[in-house]
Amino acid sequence: MNTVKLSNNIVFLLGLGFLCLTNLAFAQNPSLLEVNPPEGPSNDQVRAIVNVRLIDGLGGEPLENAVVLVKGNRILEAGPANQVTVPEGAEKTDGTGMSLLPGLIDSHLHNVNNNKALHAILTNGVTTVRDPGHPFRFYQSLHFAQAKMPRVYLTGAHLDGYPGVYLDQAALVRSTDHIQTLIKDYVMQGGTGIKIYFRLPLKYYETVFRTADFYHIPVVAHLELVDADDAILAGLQGIEHITSFGTSLADPEDARTFREGVQADNNYRREGRYELWSKIDLSDERVGQVLALAAKNKVVLSPTLATFERQFGDDDVKEYQAKGFQNMLDFVGMAHQVGVAIVTGSHNHGKYAQAGLAYQREMELFVEAGMSPLEVISSSTIHNARYFRTQDRLGSIEPGKLADLILVEGDPSVDIKAMYAIEKVMLNGEWVDRDEVVE
Repeated sequence: MNTVKLSNNIVFLLGLGFLCLTNLAFAQNPSLLEVNPPEGPSNDQVRAIVNVRLIDGLGGEPLENAVVLVKGNRILEAGPANQVTVPEGAEKTDGTGMSLLPGLIDSHLHNVNNNKALHAILTNGVTTVRDPGHPFRFYQSLHFAQAKMPRVYLTGAHLDGYPGVYLDQAALVRSTDHIQTLIKDYVMQGGTGIKIYFRLPLKYYETVFRTADFYHIPVVAHLELVDADDAILAGLQGIEHITSFGTSLADPEDARTFREGVQADNNYRREGRYELWSKIDLSDERVGQVLALAAKNKVVLSPTLATFERQFGDDDVKEYQAKGFQNMLDFVGMAHQVGVAIVTGSHNHGKYAQAGLAYQREMELFVEAGMSPLEVISSSTIHNARYFRTQDRLGSIEPGKLADLILVEGDPSVDIKAMYAIEKVMLNGEWVDRDEVVE
């Protein structure tokens, strides 16, 4: 064996050993972590929220006149007032007329070094976010933040195919080896997921899934050119945007026209989606087959409906746009009915959303799609925590979990509009100062 070949073999074996150790570490510590763990209390002060309606995120009926105890950055106890003893000297917060929920989790938010925007999102009740697809450098400002920021989960630049779409946000895949190198590098930088973008050819999906599985991180995708059913059969479980299902549901000829339009011009998709969805017959057998496949394969859908919302009767809304959106909304309800997990993602904006409150508008739209308010709250808390693979730390109000909590005026289990009335936010055991100056 020549020296060069021997050297290459040694490097390969060392690399394999490193990967095995990494895999072992992930297997022993399966919960994924944010890139910016927030500071918690510097002492063991017990904080008690009393006289409050408890909505724990797990889907059960609210508990009236509840008490929740927090010690340090952890939930110590939660239950009826007659069963939970508030320790002497505890700091009390009176929750009369209010509901206590787990901090909201946003599955689809984008940011570019804007700490003010992130802090505003936090004060509106969102304590954890995931940015699916932006590069790590778009979050450098987090490391210099003085004010409190939500927990941020990152996937790194999305994996796209040539010629790409957003080149400043993408890694254009060259080969299967390139995919493996990229994912390893993302994990080493704190990445806790991988985002496939819509020009990546289906032939690369298996490599993405297998490599991500090796590191025990999830894969999500924004689809336009690859049909959702083909992606699901290849192993995809996380689908971002309701529009990703369009070509798999539409008449094959309509789907072909759409794909050809997008292949020729990335921006074709913006209006083309509405035209495509306006023609979809949701009673067609094809739709039922796709839904059954998604449910069977435990697909998680982050619809980002608020982004696409167009309503009949608005002067600047065309009829096909409103019809297309109505089909999107109805399809989310159908997906929920057959057991597809629906999670809440704001995508930062929406035509009918107040600035900074696209998340709350998304929750309203879920109710319009047929979900109950309690189901929507679970989609916004524990289901998203599972989607992030961090449900052992976040997503519900249970002893031992991190104390990310929100106090809401009124009862969102009855009227989801109450989610606009965020009174107080606790992050990692400390109340957030709404008036904190953010540089």
